[in-house]
Amino acid sequence: MVATIPPLLIDKPTPSFPLRYGLLSAAVGPLALPVHGRNGGLRYVEAMCGGTYGYEVTCLADQTAKTFEDNLQTVLGVPFIVYSTFTCGSVGFTDAELKAFGLQRLLSVEQSIVESVFSNGDFAQAPSLANNADVITADLDGATDPVDVISMLERAIYCTSGYGPPAYLHMPIAVLNWLKKEHLIDWDGARWRTPSGSVISSGCYTGEDPDGAAPADGTFWVYATGQTTVWRTPDSEVFVSPIEGYLDRTTNQVNMLVEREYVVTFECAAYAAPVTLWTVAP
Repeated sequence: MVATIPPLLIDKPTPSFPLRYGLLSAAVGPLALPVHGRNGGLRYVEAMCGGTYGYEVTCLADQTAKTFEDNLQTVLGVPFIVYSTFTCGSVGFTDAELKAFGLQRLLSVEQSIVESVFSNGDFAQAPSLANNADVITADLDGATDPVDVISMLERAIYCTSGYGPPAYLHMPIAVLNWLKKEHLIDWDGARWRTPSGSVISSGCYTGEDPDGAAPADGTFWVYATGQTTVWRTPDSEVFVSPIEGYLDRTTNQVNMLVEREYVVTFECAAYAAPVTLWTVAP
């Protein structure tokens, strides 16, 4: 059937569902990034990670000297910027509509790039997972099964580092799907968790090893960290390019640019281990 009149242009139906599960829903936040932090980053002190000690109840003269650790941990978060763009004719849309389209696109796609940047340290982002000299490769003791590997990671962050709150397990989507298929994680109404309570953060993580090398097909590196927090410039302060400054008067096209500053941090130590979900025959 041939339409007799042009299609009617209407407003896009607003989705009634949130963004997909990922870093922005698993982490603490997103919190409002202070203005000065958008250029210089953030720094804070935490005391959640450290050794645990004890001693026998006996005569005071028989006691050994107590151990005092060197210092508290200072967490530094280095900022980075994510942005989205599109080109559109300037006729037919108002200034407000073009800006709304730009913000809509940023809100839709930014989580994927934030996950990727955080996972491999692009744009000098820190602390990152891969390309981070402080990441410790977990001692797997010969373990190869994903359940055993994740158990080793949890043992490292909880028992070796002595971290008390729920840790975070960062992994590509394929690993999350495997864990769900095997009924190894549970939904608490807001986040996926292991039996120990560790939060699963899954998304467009690169799955690279701590040195930034891509693993073999079917193998993905999983990272265990302390609490992970996201800060970003509030929606009301996101930069949206002014129409008059981005209008090509020769083509009458508007180049829309929308960008936002981010800081992502984690506390305590970071451990990493490879999980192999499938192998490819040579």
